[in-house]
Amino acid sequence: MRIYDLNNFSSIINSCANAQTKKLMIGIIGYPGAGKTAALQYYSQNNRNVYYLRVRKSMTAKDFYIRLLESMGLKNTMRELPIHFIMNKIAGNLNLSTKPNLIIIDEAGKFKPKQLEYIHELRDMTDGTTGIVLAGPEYFRDNLDSWKKDNVIGIPELHRRIFDFIELDRPKYAEVKLLCSEYGVKDEKLAIKIHREADNFASIVFMIYKELERRGGTEPN
Repeated sequence: MRIYDLNNFSSIINSCANAQTKKLMIGIIGYPGAGKTAALQYYSQNNRNVYYLRVRKSMTAKDFYIRLLESMGLKNTMRELPIHFIMNKIAGNLNLSTKPNLIIIDEAGKFKPKQLEYIHELRDMTDGTTGIVLAGPEYFRDNLDSWKKDNVIGIPELHRRIFDFIELDRPKYAEVKLLCSEYGVKDEKLAIKIHREADNFASIVFMIYKELERRGGTEPN
């Protein structure tokens, strides 16, 4: 997978570094195709004490914390125990670290309010040692705001603990032109067309691929 130092990529990397160093909980909000997952995975793969998890709709709260336990390299011998014991094990190990940790939770928009209560609990158990990044689509923040307004149990407390929300940008023309150039597409009129029609980076790469395919070129990596 190619990595480009675009505005969103830099914003995500810098936000993760800030959250880890200062042990903050932050939200990263972006439309599908904004480059969240690629940047978050890049940060987790290139920094120590970083644990990346991607939420699936079918996950229970216990499933999530078992996965977190495993991502930390801890043996999964606790599945039959209550979630409270699993979270204590996770927090205990994080709090033993002499360097700041970071938990990156991708697709956090799939969390239900009850599951977010556990995130609130984990935050309180590890706020002296561990930052948390909650990354999701734009509706994730909308849901949080709505649940906070409706005083859904646990959500006002969680919302208060989120230090900041970072909102990702839509593609800029200069970024479209850069991506086109990287793939050998130099046609400025085509770059303008792609910028006008594509509303996310995934669509931009797809349109570049289609142009390469038309020319008999190579599929982007």
